[in-house]
Amino acid sequence: MENLAARLKELCHNNDDEGLKALALELGYTEAGKTMANFSALSDFFECEELLAQLAISALATADPDQALNNLERLSNSISVEDLRPTLTDSTRQKQLLTVLGASQFLTGILCRNKSFFQNLIINSEIDLRKTEEMMISELRKAISEQVTFEELQTLLRRYKCQEILRISSRDLNGIADLVEVTDELSSLAAATLQRAYEVSDFILKKEFGRPMVTANEDEEEKEAEFTIFGMGKFGGRELNFSSDIDLIYFYSSEKGKTTGIDGPLGTPINQIHVHNYFIKLSDMVSKAIGQVTADGFVFRVDLRLRPEGNSGEMAQPAQNAILYYESWGQSWERSALIKARPVAGSMKLGNDILQELEPFIYRRHLDYAMVEDIKGMKQKIDRSLARNEEGEINLKLGRGGIREIEFFIQALQLIYAGKKSGLRIKGSLLALEALHEEELVKDNELPILRDAYIFLRTVEHRIQVFQEQQTHNLPKRKEEMLALARRSGFEETDSFMQELNRHRDAVAEIFRELFYTSDEEIQEEVRPEITAVFDPSIDPDRIKDLLEEWGFDSPDSAYNSLVFLRDGKPFSHLTQQARRQMERIAPLILQEVLASPEPDRSLLNMEHFLSALRARGTYYALLAENHGIIKLLISLFGTSRFLSRIFIQHPEILDSLVSRSYATPYKDLPEMELELEARLFEASDYERKLETLRRYR
Repeated sequence: MENLAARLKELCHNNDDEGLKALALELGYTEAGKTMANFSALSDFFECEELLAQLAISALATADPDQALNNLERLSNSISVEDLRPTLTDSTRQKQLLTVLGASQFLTGILCRNKSFFQNLIINSEIDLRKTEEMMISELRKAISEQVTFEELQTLLRRYKCQEILRISSRDLNGIADLVEVTDELSSLAAATLQRAYEVSDFILKKEFGRPMVTANEDEEEKEAEFTIFGMGKFGGRELNFSSDIDLIYFYSSEKGKTTGIDGPLGTPINQIHVHNYFIKLSDMVSKAIGQVTADGFVFRVDLRLRPEGNSGEMAQPAQNAILYYESWGQSWERSALIKARPVAGSMKLGNDILQELEPFIYRRHLDYAMVEDIKGMKQKIDRSLARNEEGEINLKLGRGGIREIEFFIQALQLIYAGKKSGLRIKGSLLALEALHEEELVKDNELPILRDAYIFLRTVEHRIQVFQEQQTHNLPKRKEEMLALARRSGFEETDSFMQELNRHRDAVAEIFRELFYTSDEEIQEEVRPEITAVFDPSIDPDRIKDLLEEWGFDSPDSAYNSLVFLRDGKPFSHLTQQARRQMERIAPLILQEVLASPEPDRSLLNMEHFLSALRARGTYYALLAENHGIIKLLISLFGTSRFLSRIFIQHPEILDSLVSRSYATPYKDLPEMELELEARLFEASDYERKLETLRRYR
């Protein structure tokens, strides 16, 4: 160490750039030019070559040594030498800081942005502190007064998010906190910021419109309406990652009422609005407080697509309406989503009351064979997902043996068995896995495989996302980035990391394959996987539109709207479960035939118009599902003849005769037509009906 310090002192004193480059390469740094500049700048900053020599050696143990030194030099431009030197002369703090600097440009940017972040994390020792959700809410209430403007609310929430993400990530990277603690704290951060966003937004709206007052019955006195926010998916399970969206649903207690308004000039209330409008405004404000991108970034990305009716539904919904929707029209994937639902902000009592009402919908007391079929369908959608086909082995979440397979395995067993076994109604994946094992639904050998794989994959997922706060689950493609990821994940080199990753994925894939295993003949499909995959509602619409344009659609926006119709049916016009299953079977077949038609845009639009005109849609969907040749014939018709298409759309009942007669008889001669027509005219009782029969036959 003394020899290295002496060499650094001599080379820096003589401004020997070439000598510094050679020394950097000798030590093991790969970007000699940058490291030479870092040596020189840090030598001037600390005026102590012994400390610089120690840092040069310590940085080699980080995920990216060149990045660690370079980011330390960046930090020295923001933090005074008086504050930075004590940290770097403390061996524990030095290791912790260099680990963060060598692992994440995103976290380095936070440290450099405001010296208070460094002060809190290192000097005030917040890196050693684990915080509960209650602690975070308390801190936010002290930091953000109810009297702030909405813009100030956004700024202060984002500042707090940066402070806490820095603390949680630093604890994670340094091995101070395990995966369960990290995901729990990230979920607490999301819930705490939502709670304060709700409180301040509600205060702002009440100043403008008064309190939202409702009555359950005419006999009861008015009382203030309640509002609750559901966290879904990973948020509900307290399993958020560093770049997770937060899936939210907004509910309020009743829509029977209006706000009190505020005092007008003559003492009469003004600005009274319907309760529903109040909570739509409140939901919008909360979403923007958390999710809107400002000059300070965002707190969490907000996704509202899991609400009843999806994107077609209201942003906020009265509790009874939502309960009625789920009980009457709720689909299997919505049952699956609600397994992890929990109230995360607003009225906990209202949220828990809603969940209690929904328990019979989520957890069926008797085995639902239709549900088993739906689970098979969901599994096959995972197998054929667009990201899985496009990204293959590089996606830790959606790829073979990935995170989604483990989560689906757990949720599928919960859907089937938790109706009778209430002990399985657990929201977190690892806890639910343990409960399934206790009920002997997960084998002794499967439990450690799935548990260890989940922890490993989620940890690596964090190590990918923490580098630049990117919303990705993909392994990097560049060799040097892959090595840095391996080192962030605790491996010395890439090969050993990939061996461990593949060991986990192979084991998970084997267990997942056995879940509801069906024969090759049963799962064999007529449709290309990428076509089936675009009907997945979780895929970004812009991505689907890009694919539609690649596939030859002149108007991808219009084509996308038609696909949404094929997938979901008319807005607010619900299909029975059986009709929906039939539609899910035929929609990919329809799209594949549309792509093969001369004019895909016209074919798809005409098909949408035809299906819209059907009354007993479920019957016709079943007819098409069992007669794939008719789908080909219809698309051929819709893509080549506007005249015949118009006839079909105006008279969809013709489909019956097409299936029973015309399709089976590709050619008819005159005698055959005469016999058919005579038989039909014989059944017509009067002159007008005979004319109508002639028109229909024509």
